[in-house]
Amino acid sequence: MNRSDDSHPPRDSTEWDNPDCCPFCGTASRDAGAGFVEHVETADTCRERFEAWLETISGDMGSTWTG
Repeated sequence: MNRSDDSHPPRDSTEWDNPDCCPFCGTASRDAGAGFVEHVETADTCRERFEAWLETISGDMGSTWTG
């Protein structure tokens, strides 16, 4: 894949590797932790996709996600 360090792969790509950007929409956040959480709290579509992702992987992680 040919893209710059600041670009974002297409939606649902398996090529996502930039933790400073939302994996669901590509919006840059102030950091990969609290900045991402703040973004997900205010972006309805990303929140829905994040919740769906958590539901999908919940069985792989045990009781809770601490990340």
